[in-house]
Amino acid sequence: MKTALYRLLAAIVLMAPLIGLAADEGTSTNTLEELRQLRLRTEALEKKIVETRPAASSAPTLAAESTAAQKPPLSESAMVRGWRSFQSFNPEISAIVDMFYHADDSADGISHVTEEMSGFGHSHSGEDHHHGETENGFNLRHLELQFSAEVDPYFKGSAIAAVDLDGAEMEEAKIETTCLPYGFAVRGGKFFSDFGYINAQHSHQWDFVDQPLIYQLTLGPHGLNDIGAQLSWLAPTPFYLLAAVEAFQGKNDMIFAYCGEDPLPHHNGPRVGVGWLKFGPDLPGNHGLQAGLFGAMGKDQEAHDGNGDGDSDHWLDGNSMFWGADCVYKYNSPQPHGKGDLTVQGEYFNRRKDLDMIANDLNPALVGNHRIDDQDGYYLQAVYGFCERWRGGLRWEQVGLVNTTKLPDGSREDFGSSYRAGVMIDFTPSEFSRLRVQVNHGGYETAAGREPATEFFLQWMISIGSHGAHKF
Repeated sequence: MKTALYRLLAAIVLMAPLIGLAADEGTSTNTLEELRQLRLRTEALEKKIVETRPAASSAPTLAAESTAAQKPPLSESAMVRGWRSFQSFNPEISAIVDMFYHADDSADGISHVTEEMSGFGHSHSGEDHHHGETENGFNLRHLELQFSAEVDPYFKGSAIAAVDLDGAEMEEAKIETTCLPYGFAVRGGKFFSDFGYINAQHSHQWDFVDQPLIYQLTLGPHGLNDIGAQLSWLAPTPFYLLAAVEAFQGKNDMIFAYCGEDPLPHHNGPRVGVGWLKFGPDLPGNHGLQAGLFGAMGKDQEAHDGNGDGDSDHWLDGNSMFWGADCVYKYNSPQPHGKGDLTVQGEYFNRRKDLDMIANDLNPALVGNHRIDDQDGYYLQAVYGFCERWRGGLRWEQVGLVNTTKLPDGSREDFGSSYRAGVMIDFTPSEFSRLRVQVNHGGYETAAGREPATEFFLQWMISIGSHGAHKF
């Protein structure tokens, strides 16, 4: 009897929103009368269920009597806490689909051009990451699946999986504290370093389809994303001041590559350390400003094929480092749907590699000598909401203003700089979708000389489900 009543009550509760919706849209008097009768029946059923519970529990089993003898009855506050705990287990789940059409006028494709840019080198991990490449035609960047929740009063967590046509990878899986005193917080797991401004953003958060050149060339398509821990401190100052140190295992293919196999030496992790500082004044009105400084150092290993036979024949081991600064200004217009909003941002990035020749099958006399690479770059961009739901953006980039390599044989190479300019317009029908058109034109310094290239993008993104707000 009790089970039947519960089932009937559940059916009525499930039907109630639909009936209410129909009433709101101007249903007939008969429908409203039916709704009133259903509500009366629901109240009667609830009363019967309450009256039935004592009878059902008046003859407990032996096991129930034993349990009741050992445990006191739950208080109302304990039941509330239990229900809240159950609610906190319910995570926010979202999925983001990011696809775009791309075309360029270079002979071998823009990905090949950027891989051949003088002074910046290639990936040295020996792993293939095809989803970082851009092809002419249709591209599906990835399907991003995100799960996040407040675990309990002490921790929160999130996990992000990136799924593409080549498979899936764990993009983020992190745990964060929520209750440490004096402005301290600890994060652990796999996550994006919070240095600078762009690095911690996922691709769907970018204001342009592609990431800035300096990030692409020095950190790769994933940025600095690794397994590690972060300790941050929010200072008790009248202005915003946040500082942090991070330690990572050290697996970035471009700047902190690691093999650890003969003839290269083994290094225990963590192998990379990062430090950064962010500060911002308390500006009046709808204005916001944030600036930052950052730096990092870690172990780096490279294996090269000098004679082109497909096998590595000389190996280097040493340290790599980078440092830089970032600044972001935002104006949040009081007009609706982003009209009048303005964002201006820029970052400068400088990297240095200092590696020792560990072994060389082609020229053993070079063992013990150094190879030193110095490169830098920056980008500046502005995005303005010129109409409700419409934005326009301009971006200017240069890399290789400093672009030198000191080789192990004592010689020195100086390379030229490269530039790229981009313009974009996007339309945001709602907070869950965006369409974007973008055009880039650049001149890229390669071993064959400066190579010009023009690119066209047409991007389409949607967000499914609940997705947390993004940072400043």
